[in-house]
Amino acid sequence: MKTLIILSGLLMAMFSQNAMAQHGGHMGHQQEALKAGDIHPDHSLYHLDAEFVDHRKAALSLDDFKGEPVIIVMFYGNCTQVCPILIQDAWRLYSSLDNSAQAKTNVLAVSFDTENDTPEVLKNYAEYEQLDLPKWHFVTGKHTDIRMLATLLGVKYQKTGDGNFAHSNLITVLDIEGKIAKRVEGLNQPVSEAAELITNMLTELN
Repeated sequence: MKTLIILSGLLMAMFSQNAMAQHGGHMGHQQEALKAGDIHPDHSLYHLDAEFVDHRKAALSLDDFKGEPVIIVMFYGNCTQVCPILIQDAWRLYSSLDNSAQAKTNVLAVSFDTENDTPEVLKNYAEYEQLDLPKWHFVTGKHTDIRMLATLLGVKYQKTGDGNFAHSNLITVLDIEGKIAKRVEGLNQPVSEAAELITNMLTELN
């Protein structure tokens, strides 16, 4: 009898775990982020031969930003719990720079939901977040190009059964040559070191 109770408990636990995995959704997304992958910091992302489109329907490539620091964050628009915090973390980093540094620092918020996050959707998102700013670009592109960019950044993401995404929570700073100079992983993390790095980068250019 005792053995049957233990087996019954194990089966119920397994069923519960499978149900949660299949359900996915924002609950699973919120509870567990994917750990960021390894990167090659000596490689410039400006060698990526890909064209993206921002929320203003402007075509752009990464090397358009050569010579200036770039803050990159990957997200998706239908995420209502984690991604808004991640976007605000990018804003905290950007807004911690002085005005002259902000004028020379670009922010790319790149969506990995290429099916739903059209330029029009991203424009509405930028306006809703009050981040439709000159140096900010909410970006989409071909699925293969987005996946390659994520790989170079070490951002992991995978679609869940309900159409949401599990993903790494990562903010990346590129130097003026397109190399990864700093990564901030996690939500609500300190950004002072990243801000200091950007400021020093720009000071060396003067």
